Amino acid sequence: MSSRIWLGLVFLVFGVGFLMHQAEVIDFIQVLSMWWPLTLIIIGIIQLVYRTYSSVVSGFLFLFIGTLFLLNHLFDVNLFANLWPLILIFIGIAIIFHRIKRESPSHTGEDLNTFALFSGADIKSQSKKFRGGIVTTIFGGAEIDLREAVIPQEGASIDLTAVFGGVSLTIPEYVQLEFSGLPILGGWEDKTYTRENDDHPVILKLNCITICGGVEVKN
Repeated sequence: MSSRIWLGLVFLVFGVGFLMHQAEVIDFIQVLSMWWPLTLIIIGIIQLVYRTYSSVVSGFLFLFIGTLFLLNHLFDVNLFANLWPLILIFIGIAIIFHRIKRESPSHTGEDLNTFALFSGADIKSQSKKFRGGIVTTIFGGAEIDLREAVIPQEGASIDLTAVFGGVSLTIPEYVQLEFSGLPILGGWEDKTYTRENDDHPVILKLNCITICGGVEVKN
C-alpha cells in the first residue's frame, strides 16, 4: 500500500473518531488513552516494511516501546523499571552495527519508493530509465539525487509528501518541472535553471502535498 494512502487513512481514522466523539457516539478520547500504544506498534511495523537501515532501526524501537506500554497497560505490570536501560542497550547495538555496515547500493530501478518516518533517507539514483515514484517524509527528511538518472523523453512523475518534514530533490539540467499539489502550512520551492533553447524538453511532473513541511528542487 502506498505511503500516501497510509497517511490519508491515519487522518481519516482520527477525523472520524473525533467526529463521533463530538456526536457522543463513542468516547474516542477514552479509546485513545487505552489503545494509544498500538499507534507506536503500527508505526514500527510500517517502518519495518520499507526495510531501509534507518527505518529498520527506528521500526524495532517503535515496536519495542509500543509493546512495552501495551503490556504494561493490559496486564498492569511494572515494566518501566527496566525500560530505559533496555532502550540504551538497543541504541548501543544500533550504533555498533551502523559503524560496521556497508554502504547501501544506489537506486537503479525504474520506480523509486521512499518512506521516512522519524528518520532520514539519502538516495542517489543511477536508473537507466527513471519513470518516477513516491517519496514520503513524516517528521523526517529525504535527499533524492537524480543527476545521474536517465529520464526518458516521455518524462516522469513523482508524488512528494512532506508532513512536518522536508524533501530535497536534485534533478538534471535538461529537465523541466511541472508542479501541482496541495500546500497546507507548507510549500515548495523551485531553484532550478533549464536550457531555454530546448524545443523538446523532458518534463518531470511533481505532485506535492506539504503539511507543515516543504519541498526544495534544485540542479
